[in-house]
Amino acid sequence: MNYLYRLLVVDDEAIIADGLAEVMQGVSELELDVYKAYSGVDALKLFDHTRFDIVLTDIRMPEMDGLQLLEEIRTLWPRCRVIFLTGYNEFSYVYTAIQHEYVNYLLKTEGYDKVIQTVSQSVADIEAEWHAEALLEQAKEQSEKAKELMRKEFLYGVLRGRINSGEVNSEQFTVLDVPLRAEESVLLLLGRVNRSNDGATYSDKVNQLIRIRTVACSYLASHAEIVDFVLEQDEVVWLLQPLKASEERSSENGQHAWSKLLKFLKGSLELVQAACKESADAELSLVLDDSPMAWSDAAERFAQVHMLMNYRIGRSHGLLLDKQAARGDQDTESQKLNRLRVRPAMLDLLAERLEHGQKDEFFKILSEATAALRDLNTMHQVQAQEVYYAIALIMFSYTNRWQLSSEANATIGLHKLMRPDEHESWPAAIDYLNKVGNVLFQLQDQEEERKASGVVSLIQKHIQTHLNNPDEITLVRLANLVYFNPSYLSRLFKQVAGMNLSEYVAEARLTRAKRLLEDPNLKIQEVADRLGYGTATNFTRSFRKAVNMTPQEYRLWLANR
Repeated sequence: MNYLYRLLVVDDEAIIADGLAEVMQGVSELELDVYKAYSGVDALKLFDHTRFDIVLTDIRMPEMDGLQLLEEIRTLWPRCRVIFLTGYNEFSYVYTAIQHEYVNYLLKTEGYDKVIQTVSQSVADIEAEWHAEALLEQAKEQSEKAKELMRKEFLYGVLRGRINSGEVNSEQFTVLDVPLRAEESVLLLLGRVNRSNDGATYSDKVNQLIRIRTVACSYLASHAEIVDFVLEQDEVVWLLQPLKASEERSSENGQHAWSKLLKFLKGSLELVQAACKESADAELSLVLDDSPMAWSDAAERFAQVHMLMNYRIGRSHGLLLDKQAARGDQDTESQKLNRLRVRPAMLDLLAERLEHGQKDEFFKILSEATAALRDLNTMHQVQAQEVYYAIALIMFSYTNRWQLSSEANATIGLHKLMRPDEHESWPAAIDYLNKVGNVLFQLQDQEEERKASGVVSLIQKHIQTHLNNPDEITLVRLANLVYFNPSYLSRLFKQVAGMNLSEYVAEARLTRAKRLLEDPNLKIQEVADRLGYGTATNFTRSFRKAVNMTPQEYRLWLANR
């Protein structure tokens, strides 16, 4: 069970509430976080601080009876399960209440086994509801509403190299309603609105982009299957394929279809620009890729086209550029230098993997980003230095942000990190970056362990100090102390301490009880008060369960040993 269910026991008779709470806390297979209250009013105070999944309550109580408590619970947490404890002569009193959803009842005479069974059934009902068809339908409806956003995020992720091209498949396209064929190549068209009016509002910009997309699709849809989406506030991406013929296309027919589409685009994009100027009052610059691309090449091709948009067009207005013409003046050396460049998306992923502690993925991306550098013979290659500095800056920024500079410097020495000329060769420089990466992940692990141990130590100290006050050692209260989710704190405590929080509290109480019982002047009730048991009866029951003798018998054993 991955979820810690919160159970509240409510009864105005303390001995009954304490007994039920102790029994339910001992049902290890349910892993319940158990609380207790001695009146309906006290129960509502607890509801002000946390949500409960199940409430086990007496029906007859002063001030606020069980039915009045039910009304309050329904207002605060309508899905909370309520189990009434009732006597034979009270059934008519509770009959109306059990007609409501999420309400059950038990006869007080049925014993603890029946209570455990009913609470277990409530837990099972909660889990079943999570998987109910109604919830699945709601999720499906929400998914439909978000589909356009999901489609954009997916396709942009492929273009930026953040999503593996292996995920581009027919099933994924069907789910996202992508009207393209995943098994075929695709053509890339990138547009940018050249804005001269910086006073345009956000809504004005959005409406202008909607008109641009509408105009472009009206011109291009006659010859192409199209998916388009907006980047930032000024750029639009179009992904295009030839219209799917009714008959299966041969390879020769496919080439003809692409040739026909490219010819159509080169002749029509100027009309698109003119129409956008007329209907959307937008100066639109366009860069058309020169040939269809495989989805596996999408990230590289997008980076090239985007670079042309940024550097070849710049701030010129209304230019139309074909990538094939644009690269006509690129010599062989320039093409070699292009291979040294690292896509911004790859650097983003590298920083993200380091931040999230994903070691294997980090070094996989680092290897890919630095592969082209290993073949260089000189350390003075400017483009290579740019790649090195970009990667080193990610590591440098991380060490500063998490204040790891002194530890990392003591382990490996960081004087070379921002000095590529300190390395004798590019392979040596790359090996150094790998070593720094390993040190950072090692320090990251040590820091996480240190913080976890610190949190657990703080919790343990608080428990030891407040054993006399049950309200101070509830899971919710302890979680609030360290600003954690209660379930997360429970898992973290067990991971670090090797035992559940409830086990630690029980062990701490037992250890303290044995020490207090060594003082013959302390009454059993005083010991119970100092340990937060409330009554001597509860303390005696708990102590006998742990030690197999009563507190008084333990004192006699101490005196006679």
